[in-house]
Amino acid sequence: MDAEDEIKNILEKYRTLAVVGLARDPSKDSYVVAQFLKSRGWRIIPVNPFADEILGEKCFKSLLDLPADIQKALEVVDIFRPSQDVPPIVDQAVQLKGKNGKPYVFWMQLGIVNEEAAARARSAGLTVVMDRCMKIESERLDKEKDVELEKIRVKKLQELTTKVKGKESSKNALITLTDASFNEIVKKYPLMLIDCWAAWCGPCRMIEPVVDELGRAYASRVTVGKLNVDENPEVSMSFGIISIPTLLIMKDGKEVDRIIGAVPKQFIEEKLKKYL
Repeated sequence: MDAEDEIKNILEKYRTLAVVGLARDPSKDSYVVAQFLKSRGWRIIPVNPFADEILGEKCFKSLLDLPADIQKALEVVDIFRPSQDVPPIVDQAVQLKGKNGKPYVFWMQLGIVNEEAAARARSAGLTVVMDRCMKIESERLDKEKDVELEKIRVKKLQELTTKVKGKESSKNALITLTDASFNEIVKKYPLMLIDCWAAWCGPCRMIEPVVDELGRAYASRVTVGKLNVDENPEVSMSFGIISIPTLLIMKDGKEVDRIIGAVPKQFIEEKLKKYL
């Protein structure tokens, strides 16, 4: 496994983190990084001998002062101390590793490099990351995921477009709506479910397969339309769409109901059945 895959594996797999050298000052890098990671679902354990509590979490003087239950849960040790102060910290991490089989990772933040400590950690079975910022790496991973999801979405849309090519009049076709075509198209179909979405919207990607599935299940009775709100502002404004995803239920060319947010399939289905 190369370094990039190793970092990706760490960020995706482990969720309990001891931050050694976590500062109380919100302007400090350690605080900013820990606050970010906590907001992303990490369990943060502050290690600072000069503080009682940081980020709403109880502080501990050292790794060896962690209670037994926390020691057993600890997966990653993240270091915000000068490079020359790292050896005693790695000794504590190695001691915990020998006692509990954890932590798994010894991470030195951006600008922190100590090859001797890294070798000591590796020899004890710890994965070592040096001179990298967990916040930066996590944000980079998120961007890569967004790009990959967008590729999947585009590919799926292309496949669906190809599948229904030449069958736009068919009631099971997924129809792309625009400002220019909207009024004309919605008048053609007795009942339409219109997915108002945007490429940047995560919840839109979540609900997309649900809408497609309902379109297939009710193909003979419901026509599914897709409206990109970024590319078609006129329709969006005329319907007062300010939050996405928004699903419009149109009967005989008029809106009879709408659903906002990535709701469960059953909720959408129950709404549709009222107008079948």
